[in-house]
Amino acid sequence: MKTKRRKRRTASTNAPAMIFSSDLLTPEEERELLNGFWECKMELVRVLVRQFPRLRAHRPALEPWPMAQFIRDYCDDEARRVVAVRKLHDRYVMFKHRLASANIRLAAHVAKRFRHHALSYADLLQEAVCGLMQAIDRFDVSHGTRLATYATWWIRQTLQIAVARQSHLVSLSPHHLQELGLLQQESEALAHGGKHLPSAQELAKRTGSSLEHLTHLQTATRTPVSLNAVLDDDSDFKLTEAMPDNNTNTVRTNSERQEALSFLMENLRPREKRVLDLRFGLTGTGAHSLRQIGHLLRISKERVRQIQNRALEKLRASAERVGWEVSLLLD
Repeated sequence: MKTKRRKRRTASTNAPAMIFSSDLLTPEEERELLNGFWECKMELVRVLVRQFPRLRAHRPALEPWPMAQFIRDYCDDEARRVVAVRKLHDRYVMFKHRLASANIRLAAHVAKRFRHHALSYADLLQEAVCGLMQAIDRFDVSHGTRLATYATWWIRQTLQIAVARQSHLVSLSPHHLQELGLLQQESEALAHGGKHLPSAQELAKRTGSSLEHLTHLQTATRTPVSLNAVLDDDSDFKLTEAMPDNNTNTVRTNSERQEALSFLMENLRPREKRVLDLRFGLTGTGAHSLRQIGHLLRISKERVRQIQNRALEKLRASAERVGWEVSLLLD
């Protein structure tokens, strides 16, 4: 007898999961399911509040979405240990999954419209089902509309947000994604009609947007390229090898500038060289003010200005004979 009891328990725990039909519902069947779902939702909220008094402070409003959030947050494993709560929650899940299964074709149909984006169709279908489940939680039976009509908007919005987050390196808003989809549709229509790729001016004229906005949108959706990507299949030449080394160019420019200054300053007197060195920080000691230079050389501030101007005139004259610009050398 003990062995038989163990077998029965094992068989009950390994029972197959319930599979719902994806057949379409008639308006009467859908209305009946939605009414049952609404009554089950209200009863589940009442039982949760009655069984757990601490939840009375969090009692939701008698509206679809607040009640669905309340069930999601507080109907956890601990609450489902109560038999009444577990039975109502099982009915709640059954109603919800039956409604979702009957509208799964709608989710797949809306997801197909977003196949021109970078996401795979499997990811799009998953996001569409999430939007469908949210629509079921938010749907109000008293509105008198079909669930499919209401769910289409939520499925589309969920897909737009998912594409905006995952398709492009630059995050785009759903409004910009809608504009991008319109641009791609117009581009395909012009390509099939005229047998040539449309220009940016033609697309801007067809969509009514400015050329600058169109260029900005296409630039934001451009596919990123890795710096380690090989440019040619026949060689190992990478993109990083074609980029200029700005640090090397800066060091070379500074070295050439220092050599040019040393050549021009050979015609200056020692005091004039000293004043320019201190004034412009040519020796790496930093730039000094006229007052500081006068204090170091024990001359007046005005005298330092005169020596500086005379030295610059000599440098300017020497640079003009060679064809250089002194202002560039002293930046």
